[in-house]
Amino acid sequence: MGRIYRLAVIFFFILSGCVSAPDTIRDVRELRQDHAAYLTDISGKADPLPAALQARMDEDYNVIYFSVWHQTRPFHAWEERVRHDFRRYALRPGYGENKKPHPSSWLKKLQRNADLEGYPNAPARGITTRNTNLRDLPTNSPHFTSANGDSSAWPFDNLQRSSVPAGTPVFVCHFSADKAWALVETSFTYGWMPAEDFARVNEDFAKTWESGRYAVILRDSTSVLDRNGRFLVKASVGHLFPFSAAQNGKIQISVAVADQNRQAVIRQGFVPAEAAAAKPLRFTPANAAKIANEMIGEPYGWGGLYGRRDCSAMTRDFFTVFGIWLPRHSEDQVKEAGAYINLRGLSPEEKERIIMEKGVPYLSLLWRKGHVMLYIGAPQGRALIFHNIWGIRTKDLQGREGRKIIGQAVITGLTPGRELSDMDTAAGSLLDNIAAMNILSADVREAPAP
Repeated sequence: MGRIYRLAVIFFFILSGCVSAPDTIRDVRELRQDHAAYLTDISGKADPLPAALQARMDEDYNVIYFSVWHQTRPFHAWEERVRHDFRRYALRPGYGENKKPHPSSWLKKLQRNADLEGYPNAPARGITTRNTNLRDLPTNSPHFTSANGDSSAWPFDNLQRSSVPAGTPVFVCHFSADKAWALVETSFTYGWMPAEDFARVNEDFAKTWESGRYAVILRDSTSVLDRNGRFLVKASVGHLFPFSAAQNGKIQISVAVADQNRQAVIRQGFVPAEAAAAKPLRFTPANAAKIANEMIGEPYGWGGLYGRRDCSAMTRDFFTVFGIWLPRHSEDQVKEAGAYINLRGLSPEEKERIIMEKGVPYLSLLWRKGHVMLYIGAPQGRALIFHNIWGIRTKDLQGREGRKIIGQAVITGLTPGRELSDMDTAAGSLLDNIAAMNILSADVREAPAP
């Protein structure tokens, strides 16, 4: 009897080993995770973005980027919107970093500190002096929908609105009662920011900073150093600074720092010549592949947490290099820029046909609710996309939902995870749920009908 039991145990572990799932999905294992590998499929074609058009798009980018310095009152952060954020969290207090429910006192303390009775109490221009974050409420503590789960707990902190790079123009709307937080607007969203992360801007500083000549960072985790080699700030792909000079293998840029009175002053910083370029970098297939390769494999960062990117932060930073403005939210990126093509109601086969027929590699976005992707071409007759994705939706035999975690920026087809036996076929199929495409090419003046 004991021998039979031992054999059964051995057989169980052998069987378990045979059916253990691979660490990641098939597309990531089998497709080359190198954008240069697909250049031969898109190079040599007609110029997808003529220089004159790119220059006009870059001018538009700069106007939007600096718009917050040319306003005198909140543009996005209306008082009702700010108050609504508190009401939303009052209805669902959620869970904290200790996996315990937030007590009612948690939100009441934040409301008192927000001191919204006199909103806005401090309209002024400012600039970020650190890489920072915008929060729904004036706190760095998280809010999770549930204590555990692949999509409702860590890392999905509901209070995280967006990361903001150092050197970003802001409009300061309001200070909290303890002066530790400020409600600020950027050109792409608004939220609560630690007061220590920005400095006030006067007219002379604004004129100097808004020079019209800018450098854009081409390499993630680039250290900006002063003349003596001391660290000033960390910069990544898509971060912008005024361009000063290029010499001796380095690019000189302006960096904003705060003086003892929290006023912004300019210091000169230096980065390796290969880590930055004059904005906009000329859009070519080779340059597009180069920038995309800087992001390949980057871990997923919800709302830009931990200095990482989510899907829409990745596309936004990618296009910033080429002087192409995108909003921050994935749906807005597809609906508010470029030529919109509605793909709702079409079969998966028809969607892919239209994507390959009308899409322009590295200049077209695909969107499903909650997720945006960059179309990169169709080698061997199948569309490929580049996206920073958390995971594939799954559902087991008991109906329990989960995720097959990918958690990084990857190249896949339009049906990633199709080999998974527990993929949620209704919610998990990317192609089935793609609703729209946005084309930023020079050839499209109006959204063509499918």
